[in-house]
Amino acid sequence: MAAAPMTAARPARAAVLEPAVQATFDETLARYGAEIYRFALHLTRNRTDADDLYQETALKAYRAWNRLPCEANHRAWLYRIASNTFLSDKRKTSRLRSLDAEETVESIPAASRDDDGRLDAGNLLREVEHFIEALPPKQRIALVQRKYLDISYPEIAATLDCSEEAARRSVHEALRKLRERFGDRI
Repeated sequence: MAAAPMTAARPARAAVLEPAVQATFDETLARYGAEIYRFALHLTRNRTDADDLYQETALKAYRAWNRLPCEANHRAWLYRIASNTFLSDKRKTSRLRSLDAEETVESIPAASRDDDGRLDAGNLLREVEHFIEALPPKQRIALVQRKYLDISYPEIAATLDCSEEAARRSVHEALRKLRERFGDRI
C-alpha cells in the first residue's frame, strides 16, 4: 500500500515541471524577442543593422534549438547568440576595412575643448553614442546590458562567456573611459 502513493506522486511532480521546461522556440522568441531586439538596437545604433542582427540571432537560435537542454536559461542563451553574432560581424568588417591612421582618428572622437560648457543635450547625447560605438565590442556589450538593459552581472558573464569578475571589469572599464572622456558633462 505504501508503494502506490509514491508512484502516484512522481507523475504528478513531473507534470508540474513539464510546462516550465518544455517551452517551444516560438514561445521563447515571443517572450524574449522584443528584449533581444532592443539589445540589438543598442549595439548597432540603427534599425537596419538591428533588424539584420535580430534575424541572424533568431535563425541561429532556431537551428540550435534542439541541442539546447530544456533547463537552460533561454534568455541568457539568446543574449549570448546576439552578442557573439555582433562580435563576429564586427571582426569580419574590421578585417575588410583597411586600418590606416586617418580612419582610426575619425572613428575615435577627440576630446572636446568646450570651455564654456554649453553643449546642448542633443549634441552631447550624439557624442556619447558615437563614443560608445567606438568602445571595444565586449566592453560595449557589457555596458549596454548593464546600464541600458539592467541585466545582472552573472547574465552578462554568461553572454560574454567569461567570469562574473571579467564582466564587472568590462563594465567598469567602459564607464571609466566614458568618465575620462566626458568628465562631469554626463
